[in-house]
Amino acid sequence: MEVTTIVGIVIAVIIMLFGLRLLFKKPADAAPSLDSELHVNTDSQQPVIPRHVRDQLQSAQEAEKAERVEPTLAEKTAEQEPEPKQAEVKTEKSETAQVEPVEAKNTLADTTAEVKQESTLQAEKTAEQASAEFNLNSNIDKAEISDFEDESSILDEHLHEQQRVDEASALSTAAEFVALNVYPERRVLSGEKTLKVLLKYGLRFGEMACFHRYSEDGSKLLFSVLQITDEGASGFDLETLSTEQVKGLAFFLALPHSDVQNAFDTMDSLSRLIAREVDGTVYDQNNQEFTPQLREQWRHFAIDYRVGQSTEV
Repeated sequence: MEVTTIVGIVIAVIIMLFGLRLLFKKPADAAPSLDSELHVNTDSQQPVIPRHVRDQLQSAQEAEKAERVEPTLAEKTAEQEPEPKQAEVKTEKSETAQVEPVEAKNTLADTTAEVKQESTLQAEKTAEQASAEFNLNSNIDKAEISDFEDESSILDEHLHEQQRVDEASALSTAAEFVALNVYPERRVLSGEKTLKVLLKYGLRFGEMACFHRYSEDGSKLLFSVLQITDEGASGFDLETLSTEQVKGLAFFLALPHSDVQNAFDTMDSLSRLIAREVDGTVYDQNNQEFTPQLREQWRHFAIDYRVGQSTEV
């Protein structure tokens, strides 16, 4: 093989290798542009700045800082004032720095003293004004209040009002009573249950510690209810009723009565309703079970009652 051919082959191989090197070599030497496309992180939605862009920005900022030199306060003072005055200013500043703590303490003490003094003056002024207000009418004669020992008709009226109401009530002036007794089958009834049942059927607590049932317009007493204890019929104590046990309820109608038929029928009806409510039984005042026959007898007795007649039922 000729030498020329070999040389040509070697040159061709070198050219190919050089071409491949240029082909696969990264363009690192080329300076990237700041106008290149901006990439955004899909997770954080924040722009991703390439390293070469950050380097260029940092270099630009450093160059700008190096070119821009801001004057300091000392330079401004030096330009505005001559050298001797600047020295005096520094001296005054040092002296002021030493004196300021002392002056601050003195000012605080003076302020505290002034505040205390103002508070004292204000209190004295208020006391003087109050004294002047109370002494405005010092020349007016004052009446002497003596102990009241005389009788008072108004006081007596209030003291005896409840007593007169009790004495004038139908219960106090009654000549005869028709009574119905309700006994629960369990022989005891809780005070709380008793109170709820009485209020449920329209009875109201009132005079002589009884529960009363009034007419529809509230002007007339129909009948009253007491509780039955071991000692007999007794009034209610609302303060202790919720903790007590009631053995029975006594319904009674005072005779004579201006609306006796309505009063008896209402008492008969409510006593049977309450007996059903407490699982009890209704008895008459002779402790006999209140049958329909006894109901008619006592009803006629109440309606036909006349003052002075004796009970024959």
